[in-house]
Amino acid sequence: MRFFCNKDNLSADIEEILRAFGGEMLDKDDGKSVEVEIEFIGEKQAEILLKYSDEKNNVRNTYENRVNLEDVGDPLKLKSEAKRAAKIMLYDLLSALSGKSLPYGSLTGVRPSKLYHDLTKKGEDAFELFTKEYRVSEEKAKLVRQICREQEGLKSEDPLSADIFVNIPFCTSRCSYCSFISAEIGRVKKFVPAYVELLEREIKNALEIVRRRGFKLRAVYFGGGTPTALDKGSLFRLLALFKGIEAEFTVEAGRPDSIEKDKLDVMDEMGVTRISVNPQSLNDKTVKLIGRKHCAADFFAVFELARKYPFDINCDVIAGLPGESAEDFRRTAEGVFSLLPENVTVHTLALKKGSGLKVSGYDNSGGETGEMVDLARELARKNGYKPYYMYRQKYMSGNLENTGYALAGKACIYNIDIMEECANIIACGAGGISKLWIPGENRLERLADPKGLDVYLARGDELLKAKESFFGL
Repeated sequence: MRFFCNKDNLSADIEEILRAFGGEMLDKDDGKSVEVEIEFIGEKQAEILLKYSDEKNNVRNTYENRVNLEDVGDPLKLKSEAKRAAKIMLYDLLSALSGKSLPYGSLTGVRPSKLYHDLTKKGEDAFELFTKEYRVSEEKAKLVRQICREQEGLKSEDPLSADIFVNIPFCTSRCSYCSFISAEIGRVKKFVPAYVELLEREIKNALEIVRRRGFKLRAVYFGGGTPTALDKGSLFRLLALFKGIEAEFTVEAGRPDSIEKDKLDVMDEMGVTRISVNPQSLNDKTVKLIGRKHCAADFFAVFELARKYPFDINCDVIAGLPGESAEDFRRTAEGVFSLLPENVTVHTLALKKGSGLKVSGYDNSGGETGEMVDLARELARKNGYKPYYMYRQKYMSGNLENTGYALAGKACIYNIDIMEECANIIACGAGGISKLWIPGENRLERLADPKGLDVYLARGDELLKAKESFFGL
């Protein structure tokens, strides 16, 4: 199927609907084509034309819709409303052609719960709009609604709320599904000392920004990558900068093969409140296949060790991994929930450009992934967990979602802040994206650190000055 949109800046979003129905639709040369034309008539009206043709069967159809300024109330919203209308029109066409529906209907983008919050804040019936207008299934609309309710009292409304994110772009090995900038630490060890030194300066600068701007620090989050891929001394040097901080303090330890007692001792001494110990799967064959250097026994041993400390623990699992059946996933999910970690995050496999599985041509279009996600949700409910945040990505198996579950009172503040875009984010480290929150306009401004280690290290003082300027100092 050929696809054309006359507005380049809208094409990618609209094309995502096509991909959600299966990437093969775009790759086939089957004589079918779809054209989306959006014309803005002054500042008052947008006209959307959807043209479908099937040359082999001599079928040509044209559908049209209009969005008027009096309907949206704001000239700036005309563009987004036109794109929304085009996506719904395209979704309805593809649904009719394929005979199937998608769990999130015409919704693309990463934050369904943020949209739900925004609609509710405007006095709209968000649930009805999700199910009737956006074509979201009732089951998924209920999930989003429940997450929004769980966030009540946790989601910030204070424009001075802030988090600090610290990126450690090193891992002990590279997972075949990973598209992050993270590198195997053994291959880039020559960069590590200089990276830690510059990162230390960035963190000090971030804390100074918090002080001078009067920000109220809600959370500190060490992510990556795998922060515990660093040696004990480097980890101590960076964590010590936050000792005594009154905020949620997470270290995404992640890899069981990177977690040792002396590193847990350091994290405990420095006041870390939350860590991740991520099996992804408890099937050893799968873990080896995706390029990780641990086994199920390692995970259980490390989890038992970490339980001797006062940390809240998060465990990640992934639905849709290569070669896994729903029964394979069940064993993983049951094993993890039986340990009662404070948080369990259920990811759906997403394969972006650059990941090994994507390059190899692995098909993650669906299979039993939906059954796996439903199974995890039911296990979470039975074990006393509530869903408290979610996000979606491009190229997700089954067009599904990632969901974080928490025991009562154990939701991760940083996860809510980053997904609901309700706090300033001061990001440190290669590839980190700082975000200036402008609640009155319901938007963020972004400033990205360079992704490449060499470029990041070369920028030095320039990065610090740019960040100070970005946050208005």
